[in-house]
Amino acid sequence: MSDSENSQFETSIPIAETAFEKRRGIRHVEIRSGYAQVHVTQLKVPISETRLDILQAVGNAEISVDFLKFTPTGVSFMVQDLVAEKTTRILENFGAMFSLAANRHIVTVHAVNMRDEQGLIADVMAHAIRSGAKLEHITDMHDRMLIVVAAEESELLRAALQELAQGKNGN
Repeated sequence: MSDSENSQFETSIPIAETAFEKRRGIRHVEIRSGYAQVHVTQLKVPISETRLDILQAVGNAEISVDFLKFTPTGVSFMVQDLVAEKTTRILENFGAMFSLAANRHIVTVHAVNMRDEQGLIADVMAHAIRSGAKLEHITDMHDRMLIVVAAEESELLRAALQELAQGKNGN
């Protein structure tokens, strides 16, 4: 390549780069409403078969479950408030011991690679506990944490986590 050809490349306008990665740290805290928390306990032995029977009955009624967890004596999950009464009838017909707490909110903390950011999950949990909200269920994914609370406590929790986000992100 000649010197004149090289100078053409040196004087060209730089190309703006596109950012592919999202900013690290907490990006957003949101509240989703309209859920009920279900706890089914003291299931008949064999517990694993009874769990499956209950989930099959709920599924046959076209009820979607979230936050499914197996407990030592039963199962717990979330359903939409709209189907809470229908879920109650299924469980009553099943003869299961259960509780259903309606009007639950899911507070979601969004953060890229949350599990890889050292101490971030611990910081979220510390702020959540200090908020004073009663945390009923917690789960995490690679890019978010979801915390179930009673509706009247969700804004309290959101504010505490938003404060953490502003502090961590320097906003």
